[in-house]
Amino acid sequence: MATWHALLWNRLRSDYQLGIITSFGACAVLGILPFGVYRFVTGNPVAGLVDVLIVVSICAAVAHAWHSGDRVRASLFLAMVNMAGCLASAAVLGPPGLFWMYPAVLGNFLLLKRRSALIVTALAMALMIIQGKAYETTAQLSVFLVSIATSCLIAFVFASRTESQRKALEDLSQLDALTGVLNRRAMEQELQIAVEANRRDNHAFGLAMLDLDHFKRINDEHGHEAGDEVLIEFADLVRRSTRQVDRCFRFGGEEFVLLLPATTSASLGSLDVILRKRIADELKYRGVPVTASIGAAALRPGEDWQTWLARADAALYQAKNDGRNRTVVDADHPEAEGGVAEN
Repeated sequence: MATWHALLWNRLRSDYQLGIITSFGACAVLGILPFGVYRFVTGNPVAGLVDVLIVVSICAAVAHAWHSGDRVRASLFLAMVNMAGCLASAAVLGPPGLFWMYPAVLGNFLLLKRRSALIVTALAMALMIIQGKAYETTAQLSVFLVSIATSCLIAFVFASRTESQRKALEDLSQLDALTGVLNRRAMEQELQIAVEANRRDNHAFGLAMLDLDHFKRINDEHGHEAGDEVLIEFADLVRRSTRQVDRCFRFGGEEFVLLLPATTSASLGSLDVILRKRIADELKYRGVPVTASIGAAALRPGEDWQTWLARADAALYQAKNDGRNRTVVDADHPEAEGGVAEN
């Protein structure tokens, strides 16, 4: 069994935004708390109290993100604490307090979307100018504003580049390299989301497993490149034959999975007409028709995605065992009876 620290580490690795929040919180606490202690020791309790309040607020935001999973509000709260803490430090310490503004601004562009980070930073700058306690001369203020604006520009460019690269990597990690459909990792995430939507709002979902018949024969007789061509054409045909809201995943080898929102057991039988028969009519390799078997199941209330997938897989096994090139719908409800369509 995994230890608690291993579970925490896995969650940080799998949740990008939570990792950013936690890392920022740890850096802020380690950077600010020693100054708070130093200021209490050296007889500056007001500045020390400001530091302690900032640390407590940051810890509360991080704890909220871990407990509730609400990373958006936690990030916004952290950014506001950053700016409020910088303003308070500048008011208490004067110009030396302005130095905290630079790491706070950079942190905002990691925590928030770029537009939100700009708005929060601009608001803090305006309040700092209005309070007038953080600078001694207009020239000093001008230098600070120019330098902080430059820092914002650098942070904006860096955040833009980082976000685009992160999205590109996420897309690559969730797409099957050969067919371009979503991969098994993405499938597990999407099925879990569907289960939660069904449990929360009673949304209906259907699931279909598709398997190309006698695919090994294509590889053995014509080579793996021929098999790859068939898989690519098959995936494209499935995409063209289904709705935009439907999600297609490559489960492995010649097996694919379709997630079908707003689909019940009764309507899963239509897969035989709109998909299986179209595959049999249109998918060919060197003039020889390529067929597919389909096993389908509707999500039951309270069911986990592994059990749901297993029922669809069992229906696919029955379709294969009954002679292939047919659709079998798991008859878990009376209206699903007769949902087996044969060629």
